[in-house]
Amino acid sequence: MQYARYGSGYVLRLDDGEEAVAGIRGFLVEHGVMAGYFVAWGAFSRLKLGYFQVEQGEYKERMFNQQLEVASLVGNIACLDGEPVIHAHLTAGDDEFHTYSGHLVEGMVRPMLEVFVTPLPGELHRVRDERTGLAILQPGVAPELLESIGAERCLIP
Repeated sequence: MQYARYGSGYVLRLDDGEEAVAGIRGFLVEHGVMAGYFVAWGAFSRLKLGYFQVEQGEYKERMFNQQLEVASLVGNIACLDGEPVIHAHLTAGDDEFHTYSGHLVEGMVRPMLEVFVTPLPGELHRVRDERTGLAILQPGVAPELLESIGAERCLIP
């Protein structure tokens, strides 16, 4: 991965063979980004997408073992269980111009992925929703109130 800082934001380039979710998350941990959002363009040689099935309360996952071009990849950055996590959705297309969309579970970059990260000051938190089991955003919670909503401060290793 290569990256540079531009003002308060970052531009990252993940290269062939890097796993996108782990790579982006590792960058966020290393640079202390605990709140924000990102957009990305590029392609994957292998991709796992998820679709949340409300009635079952779980994700259905599908693996794509083919070259797919990213048409849109957007995500946010927050803390869950004291660690930074990303929540990203994407649409990717194949060489027949069919598209596939969903929650980004994992993606093997090929040949590259360009990621523009916009940090927000402070921390943004997620907590488990008892009804759905989803980790939902809790914007605007003061650090001293985290424990009362079942959240932890983000820990930077």
